[in-house]
Amino acid sequence: MVRKILPVLFFLFASALFSESPWGSSIQKGFETAKQDKKFIIVDVFADWCTYCLVLEKEIFPDPEVSRVLDSFVRVRLDGEEFPNLRKKYNIEGYPTILFLDGDGNYVTKISGLATKEDILNISKRILQEPNIESYLKTELRRNVNSPDIHFRLGLLYFQNKDFEKAESQFTETIQKSKTLPLLKESAHFNLNLVKSIHGPKESAVKSWKEYLELYPTSNRKITAKLYYGLTLKDAGESKLAKSILTEIKPQLTTDTDKSMCNEALSEIERGF
Repeated sequence: MVRKILPVLFFLFASALFSESPWGSSIQKGFETAKQDKKFIIVDVFADWCTYCLVLEKEIFPDPEVSRVLDSFVRVRLDGEEFPNLRKKYNIEGYPTILFLDGDGNYVTKISGLATKEDILNISKRILQEPNIESYLKTELRRNVNSPDIHFRLGLLYFQNKDFEKAESQFTETIQKSKTLPLLKESAHFNLNLVKSIHGPKESAVKSWKEYLELYPTSNRKITAKLYYGLTLKDAGESKLAKSILTEIKPQLTTDTDKSMCNEALSEIERGF
């Protein structure tokens, strides 16, 4: 009897062992592991109906050479349809998309569409040559000194790390080099203004927000820009104009954070602060 059971038990154990996937399904756990192990993350963003997503999963990722390289990453696989915020944050427009991130969620790069084995190997190896995302982006910038996108990503990294002088410099470079990329130019201008609102003379921030609103009158960030314009006017001592603008846009604010900032500023103006 025992002789009959043991082979069955071994088969079940072996099946479980070899079916275990190296890909996790939690982005939060991925970040935690990446920070702990000081690794980058690769995120396979797929959809159930996407044919090429299956090619990646069943043929390209299991390739021995690809698999060896990806062992140096924390691997996460996510159904993009279930993570709309992730799609929005990393500007994912289709499937499959392969994201490369660091443990803090900073965007390194991505491959959209039909990624080949060579695409994955080349990008992965270049990332692994660098100790961190700043080093990687600086190396990429040396490869393409006029890339506004890399300047922008460096600006975001420095902004998140509260290195405001470097962030301001990178966003300024982005604006100057993105003449044919209006959406990137606008995003860089918006983020530059956020830096100025936090760091530097308030009068400079006021001037910059006013300029932004004049340059981008149909921007989908118009209400948020007006909010920050009003807040910086208040901080610069122009309370009357600040009150007028904040009162005007208050009914149009949608997030709790924006509403709270607006209400607090209006309350301080009323109290003479």
